[in-house]
Amino acid sequence: MNRPLNKFVLFSLLLSVILAPFAGLAPLMICFLVLGSLWFFGSIFQTLFWGDKATLAEESSSDILEK
Repeated sequence: MNRPLNKFVLFSLLLSVILAPFAGLAPLMICFLVLGSLWFFGSIFQTLFWGDKATLAEESSSDILEK
């Protein structure tokens, strides 16, 4: 191989060794981001649309009566 190609190969190997651990965790972090977002929005929608309103009203009225 010629000299510039040797330098390029060595530099790219060095760069890949340095960046490989971070690149390996990227798909895992994307999965965590997607799953965390789904969990967050799922709990918000569950509370807003399927929350038990009667239970919340009873708890707030009993708190007022106790005070």
